[in-house]
Amino acid sequence: MGNHWFVFKNQKQKGPYTWKQLWLEAQAGRIKPRDLVWNKTMKDWVMASKIPGLINNPRKRNYLTIAVIASAVFFFVLSGAAFYYLFFYTGPQLAVNEEQEERDIIEEAAGEDELNNNDLFDPDQIDQNDDPGGSQGNETATAPDPGNDNDDTDPTESRVKRTSFQGGTYTGPLKDGEPHGYGVWTHPDGHRYEGDFKEGKIEGYGTMTFPDGERYTGYLVDGKAHGQGTMIHPDGRQVSGTWVEGIYQGETEEDDYDETENGEDDDNGEDENADGDSNDNNENNDET
Repeated sequence: MGNHWFVFKNQKQKGPYTWKQLWLEAQAGRIKPRDLVWNKTMKDWVMASKIPGLINNPRKRNYLTIAVIASAVFFFVLSGAAFYYLFFYTGPQLAVNEEQEERDIIEEAAGEDELNNNDLFDPDQIDQNDDPGGSQGNETATAPDPGNDNDDTDPTESRVKRTSFQGGTYTGPLKDGEPHGYGVWTHPDGHRYEGDFKEGKIEGYGTMTFPDGERYTGYLVDGKAHGQGTMIHPDGRQVSGTWVEGIYQGETEEDDYDETENGEDDDNGEDENADGDSNDNNENNDET
């Protein structure tokens, strides 16, 4: 390689340079990769980037590597934010809400148990001077009724528990593993019931809320309105009366009024028949 180098830059020719001088100029940034260089061993001018060893470009980037690194950083940042949101922000709040709801139900059930316990016989209240064989002693010593369902209930199953029920979630007491007592049932489709359960069925008095916003409060049998109740529509209209297997039968007062009218009609008919019979008897007596 010749010792004399020339540089064509900004429409001007500079040089001659020795190879060392040319290299130093390139390292200092005064010779750019697109600048033209030439020496006597070359046929024509070429870009400085094509001269081996002249332009060392440590800043040459591998864009694929940069993209991979950037994606990895973004993924870790996003994962960290999601982890923080779930376990340090939302998680505790959800746990507190669920715990508070369960505590309220347990306290309510405990209050009912306390009321029931207050009704039980207290041995300390017996007057020691009373005759143990008297009537009071006989009443307190009476054995429990074998037909009472409460006597067969397992105390461990009467506690408030949470379990799946009809595709939803039930919270309340259980009997033989089935909802039994006062509890709350929610379904993902929007149904919600709060009230009495009996041996795994929605049965008794309670409030059923439907997905369309309607709310029924009254008596139910097997999950359907059956008996006296009130349906409140989303627009505020209320319909009260008698229901049979979820079908509205009408207002109770109107039914009683119709029966009264029918009864009066029947009485009038009987009176008319009685008058007719008396007239016939009178006519027969006159002929005689």
